Amino acid sequence: MAPIGVVLEHTPLSLAQRRVLVNDRPVAVASREVGDQDRIALAEELPEIEVIHETPEWVAVNKPAGMPTQPPRDRKRRSLEEILRVEHRQLFVVHRIDTQTSGVVVFAKTRAAAVELSSLFASRAIRKSYLAVIEGALTHELTIESPVGGRDAHTIIRPLRPLSGATLVEAEILTGRTHQIRIHLAEAGHPVIGERVYDRALVGRPVSAPRLMLHEMK
Repeated sequence: MAPIGVVLEHTPLSLAQRRVLVNDRPVAVASREVGDQDRIALAEELPEIEVIHETPEWVAVNKPAGMPTQPPRDRKRRSLEEILRVEHRQLFVVHRIDTQTSGVVVFAKTRAAAVELSSLFASRAIRKSYLAVIEGALTHELTIESPVGGRDAHTIIRPLRPLSGATLVEAEILTGRTHQIRIHLAEAGHPVIGERVYDRALVGRPVSAPRLMLHEMK
């Protein structure tokens, strides 16, 4: 065991700015002891995260595409949670969206809010809706109810605007299975533009967009 100030003796400014993370949480006390199993990281040059709305109980932010909501196992990418912890001493994850998906993510700032928000998400009292650009023309509402990962899954797709060779749609999910919208749209023959996993027709041709064109808007 050694004080963090000894381990990071050349980073006093980072400590003062709460940019030193121990086990994904910011610290500002150089005398705190850390062990061999503790994860230490410097949150330098952090990307700016758009705050959509904030109250004393929760904060809603716009997650960029390509950023994980929580720290990934390989620790190669800075997560949204880690970035927000630099500014918020206490933060609770109450839901997640895919790394490749952009959009609204809500974090609780108190334990009471975390319990309430988790209950609202679990009971589906909070409506989950997404914007997506999909391949091909879709002119009518589509309901998809095929299982995802062996569990029931229910997605409603509503066309909003025709595009050149594609369609802007709203996707509402009544269940929260991993990659549900992406899987259902690919099964329906209208994969999300930029899909790299579930679009079987993608083999042998380049991806048509620099990112997955899927955005959670709540």
